[in-house]
Parts: sequence; structure tokens; C-alpha cells
Amino acid sequence: MNPRSTASPASRPVVHAVSWPRVPMRWLRACLTCLAMLVGGTAPGLEAGSDRAVTISSAEFLLGDAPVPPAESAAWKDVALPDDWSVSRPGVSGYAWYRLRFDAPREPDRTVAVFIPWLRTAGAIYVNGKFVSQTGEIGSWHPSRPWMFSIPSALLNDSGNRLEVRLWVGGRGLFWPATVGDIRVVAPQFERHVFWRVTGPELICALSIALGLCMSMFWLQRRRETAFGYMALVAFSFAIFVAPFFSAPPLDTRYWLTLVDSAAMAVTTFTTFFALRHAGWHWPRIERALWAFVVATPLVVAPDNFGIESSLGWDLWRYVWYVVVSLQSVIFIASAWRRRGIDDILLAVASPWCQVFGMMMNRPGAPPWMPAADCYSFVPIYVAMAWILLRRFAHSLNEAEELNAQLEQRVAAKHAELQSNFARMQQLEREQAIAEERSRIMSDMHDGIGAQLISTLGMAEHGQLSAEEMASALRECLDDLRLTIDSLEPTDNDLLPVLGNFRYRVDPRLQRQGIALDWQVADIPKLACLTPRNLLHLLRILQEAFTNVLKHAHASLIRVETGTHADGQHVFIRVYDNGQGFSGEHRGHGLANMADRARRIGGLLQIEPSASGTTLELLLPVA
Repeated sequence: MNPRSTASPASRPVVHAVSWPRVPMRWLRACLTCLAMLVGGTAPGLEAGSDRAVTISSAEFLLGDAPVPPAESAAWKDVALPDDWSVSRPGVSGYAWYRLRFDAPREPDRTVAVFIPWLRTAGAIYVNGKFVSQTGEIGSWHPSRPWMFSIPSALLNDSGNRLEVRLWVGGRGLFWPATVGDIRVVAPQFERHVFWRVTGPELICALSIALGLCMSMFWLQRRRETAFGYMALVAFSFAIFVAPFFSAPPLDTRYWLTLVDSAAMAVTTFTTFFALRHAGWHWPRIERALWAFVVATPLVVAPDNFGIESSLGWDLWRYVWYVVVSLQSVIFIASAWRRRGIDDILLAVASPWCQVFGMMMNRPGAPPWMPAADCYSFVPIYVAMAWILLRRFAHSLNEAEELNAQLEQRVAAKHAELQSNFARMQQLEREQAIAEERSRIMSDMHDGIGAQLISTLGMAEHGQLSAEEMASALRECLDDLRLTIDSLEPTDNDLLPVLGNFRYRVDPRLQRQGIALDWQVADIPKLACLTPRNLLHLLRILQEAFTNVLKHAHASLIRVETGTHADGQHVFIRVYDNGQGFSGEHRGHGLANMADRARRIGGLLQIEPSASGTTLELLLPVA
């Protein structure tokens, strides 16, 4: 890649009204032809003519600005083709005429065409003194493109035909051997050139834009990866550089050339930045100098494009460019030598092509296909970058899959560990619950039945109890033991089975004393407070209430009722007897214990004595 590789300053034209055919089915053949050209050093499509086409490799030349083909008596000179003005007449510019002689008998079943692979810069085509076609606007710039035009049969002679070309040259003129013959033979040669020199740059421009967009998106997602940001700038700059090979300028020619020349310099500069970042190096002074080079390039190239004399011309600036492109190659090679990675080796191999093409571009006698081939000089770096991206993407996928596999293994191990810990915790909780329940039962038995038995035993040893009193005391001990056992039964937070079991326990005692039991128990909500300990408190409250009735009330009826309180937040258990009530001074420790047990449950105990009986109401929370 080299700045101003398309043409010299004064001879950079724009092609008008020319249709460039596309031959997608022949792309592979065209690429192989281009490869053969690079190896052999000759332009494609210049094979020896057949009986249907002939290649003219000699001509007559006349330097002059005559608007029509000069006469035979003019000072024509024989020249061999190709005629490169940088070698045959360096520094000469202006108008010139070429005259080629050929035989092309008129035949009704064929069309004669002329194919000129390389023509720089603009010209007019005549056959036997008659105007045929225009190859560009005289005085304007366009790249050196292949040209093919058909010759009207009326202009052909049976023998002794002349092809006359008027050429306008602004610096480095070029006229290549022309092929004349049947259009079916000439057209494939023309199409191969068009593909290589027009379609190829189009594809490369599209590839550059696509790569630039991919790199930009990658860099926007990972701002730390500045190397890919610089590669995006490289791709966009290169797309601008190759645009003149297939497109007319979208701007004024002077501004367009300044932009293209600046883009050519920017490609190499941003590639050097990419090389530094890829190698992991930061050279602040060198980088500031590179940025200064990018910014100053338009100021240097603009005067030349606008026809202004400049003290700092292209020659000096091109040497600076040589230094930059050499620095780029040195960085790639040094990085490859230091790290020995496949990515670094690919970039080290790909980078020198830009330098090689750049140094060969403007030397006298350089092949005319060099500017077009310069479009392909950056393709190796694109290939290397594509490989790097694909390899990096594949590496990221492999890492992600490996991390996912490791994460799954760790999750499975942690899950198994948590299950094991959970099982141990459940076992410990069960053991702790069993120990607490055992302690509670032992405490309840010690404080309840144990104390009663000890008291009864003491009175029996001193002869203070009659047989009936002894039986009653033992019966109370059994009732207390049954309460403790009943509190261990699972209730599922349902109070009705608990009350039913209590009724079963106390009903025989009531019958022995001739007390009727009116059981008005209705459905109530389930209670969350019915733990084994709370259930024992509830049963002891009921037991104490019934014991008081049996011992002190002299009642003939006990009514038990249940239901939901008016507030909807509590259920009530109401015990009523029709016996003798009691006054406040008769309240003893039993009632205080009952109230204390109700508070432990989270409930409220209310006792309302009267002359006609006593009502005990216990409120329990639903939630």
C-alpha cells in the first residue's frame, strides 16, 4: 500500500459513462490469473493472439496537441509497446498521439473489438481517422483502467486499418499493447482485468468496512482492547484508499485526492499503533509523533492537490512514510520473535507486503499493475486479523465451556455438601428436639405427678390418708400422667381431637359424682400455638377447671363450649358449671397458675363467678 499509487498528481482522472461488467462465475479463474501475474510479473490477458485476435506490440508516436489524428507526413516515430513515459520520456507531460496498424477484414458474423489493458491517463480513440470513443475527460483524473470498445464495421477496411489514440499525460503516461480481434475472444481478457482491477477493489473496500464495523463493536464492548480500536481505524482508512479504483469522486477532485492521500498515510500509521498495542508496548513519544504525522498529512498533501507550491513536498513526506511502515514491520517481527505465538508470526509475515509494494510503486519502470496490486497488499493482514479473531472467539468459547463444566462440578459438589450438612443439621435438630422434649417431660412429671406422689406417699406413711383419700390421690396422679401422655400426641394444630380425648378422660369421674356433661363443641380454625408444651398448659388449665368444680362447686352440670370469638382473631373454650360461685377472697394459687399458663400459650383467661355458677373462658390466638 502506498499513497498516490493510482496515478501521478496531475494525471488522476475520473472515468465517465463506462460500464464495468461483473462476472461472478469467473472470480476463481480471475484470482488464479492474478496470482500468475504476481509470480510472472506480466499483466493478465496478454496471451498471444489467435486467428480471431491479435496483440499489437509496436506503434508510431507523435508528441503534439493536434485535435485530430495527424497526417502520414507528420514526424511519427516508431516505439515499442508498452511505452512507459517515466522511462522513455521522464518529466514530459501534455498531448501525444499513438498510431497502431492492424488488419481486420469485415465479416458479417463477427464484431471487432479493441482492448487496451493499461492506458494513462485520458484519451480519445479513432479508427482510420474517425472518432470512436473517449477514455476519460481530458484534464481530469482517473485511475488506470482497462478499456474495450467495439469498432463499427463501416469504419474498417479490408486491410491497412489504423487505430489512433490521442493521449493526455499529466506526469507518468503509459500505453500498453492493444489486442484487436473478435469480441468473443477479447471480452474474456477485458473481464479478467475488470475483475482484478475494479471488482477486486470493490470487494476489498466492502471487506474493510465490514471488518472496521466488527472491530469497532468489539472495541466498544471492551474499551481496554485498544488494539482493535486502531484496527477499526485501519480498515476504514483503507476503504477510503481503495475507493478511487472503482468509484468516481464523491467530492471535488482536489478535496477527494487530499482525503485519499491522507487515508493512505493513516492506514500505515494506525497499523503501527495496532502493532504496538498487540505487542503490549506503550511508547509515548513515538505515539505522539505518529499522531502528529497523521494530523499533518492533509496539510502537506493539500497544497500539491490544489496546485500550490509547497516547500515540504511529497518526496520528503514519502520518506517519512517509509520510516513509519518500516517501524510497523519491525514491531511485528520483534513481537513474533519475543512471544513466538502463531498470531504474532502471522502478523510478522503479513506486514512487510505493504512496505514492499510501497517501495516498488513509484520507481521508474514499475509495472503498471503495481497500483492495482497495491489494493491487495493489505489482504494478508486482513487474513491474519480474521484468523486472530476466529482463534480468539474459539478460545473464548472453549474457556466458557470449560468454566461452565467446572462450575457445574463445583455446584454439584456444593449441592452434595449442602445436602450432607442439611442432613446432619436435621439429625442434630431431631436429637436436640428429643432431648428438649425429654427434659420437658421429665420436668413436667417431676413438678406434677412426682410432687403428688411424694406428697401422697408422705401422708400415707404417717397414716393421714383414708383408703378413699388414697384412691383419690392416686387417681389424680394417673390423670396427671395421662395429660402428660396426651400432650405428646400429634394434633396437626387441631383443637377438637384434643378436647375429645380430654372428655374421654374426665367423663368417668363426672359420672361417678353424678355430674352431667353438656358438650357443645363446634368446629373452630386450626391453632398454630398448639405445640406439645402449650398443649400441656391447655390441658392443665382444663384439668384445674374441672377439678375445682368437682371439689368445691357442688355442681350438677358442666357445659363445655367452643367457637370463634367476635374479633375473628381468637377462638374460645368456655367451661360453665351451675354450682356455688366464689368471691374474690377465695381465689387461690390454682387460679393464678391457670392465668399464668394461659399467658404462656399467648391466650387470655377470664373467670366470672356468680351465685348461679361460674364461667371460665379461655381465648386462644388463631395465627
